[in-house]
Amino acid sequence: MITKPIYRMIRDLHLDKTSGASELIDIALDILKILLDSIKDPQMDIKDVILELSRELLNVRPSMAPIINTIGYFLHDLESYTKKDLLERFTEFPQWRERSKTALLSSFRSFLDNYRGKRLNIMLISYSTTIIKCLKEEKTSDFTFYVLEARPLLEGRRTAEILSSDYETHLITDSSMGKFIKSVDIVLLGIDSILRDGSIVNKIGSHPLACIAANNNKKVFAVGDSYKYNLKSHYGKEIIVEDKPIYEVYSKKIKKQLLHVHNYYFDITPSKYLSGIISDLGTLTIPEFLGKVVKVIPLNWFKSFL
Repeated sequence: MITKPIYRMIRDLHLDKTSGASELIDIALDILKILLDSIKDPQMDIKDVILELSRELLNVRPSMAPIINTIGYFLHDLESYTKKDLLERFTEFPQWRERSKTALLSSFRSFLDNYRGKRLNIMLISYSTTIIKCLKEEKTSDFTFYVLEARPLLEGRRTAEILSSDYETHLITDSSMGKFIKSVDIVLLGIDSILRDGSIVNKIGSHPLACIAANNNKKVFAVGDSYKYNLKSHYGKEIIVEDKPIYEVYSKKIKKQLLHVHNYYFDITPSKYLSGIISDLGTLTIPEFLGKVVKVIPLNWFKSFL
């Protein structure tokens, strides 16, 4: 039932190196919609093929919680698995997603109220659709940005180019974070996943940035939707950060057996370095967020995938 074109889209999703979480969700939704469009009978039970597609999507980005929770939105509490049932949720999903985005923007504005009336110097790493959207909505604020370029793929350049159209922006190398940390007031980190202990998975370099910020008494806030809470972690499964192609950091042929080249896109920042999480649930401390998120995210549906 899963066609070759759909498998190609799943492969492309796996190979996508630059899209943010929101963009990857859109791709996953396109894949699901194409599958549903291929079903002729709206009343036919398609549970097996939907679960098969869900497993494929879960495996393609195992550390990325938004895809897990997007699938959860469609599958939780379903009494039957038909095209009709799933299309109804497809209709409802944009409204749910928009409410979440609106609530996050409101939380971010409330957070910025603490800094109104002064120039706010912010350090960022890599590219976060969520953070950029929140910042671009703040036309009345006075920001200066220090953006780490985020090797090896240099997504920070994209962030710096976007923000520099409205604000003073400094693009800096990753290794110079310590030099510039004294110039900033706060650090904002994007989120790929929030783990059950409150630590976050984000672009590699986030962990050392948070450490340097703590050593310089700078607050670090993670910014992202509650659906970035990772259900694999919630149920005690290890979150494995994958090693990516080494040619991105070392293009020569390796001739010496003692040379090992590593290329990780993500790292895990312990919760002790985070002052809080800014989400659709509000600006909360880590314990406050964890207490709330398990009440709003569907949890039980994921047990069948463990």
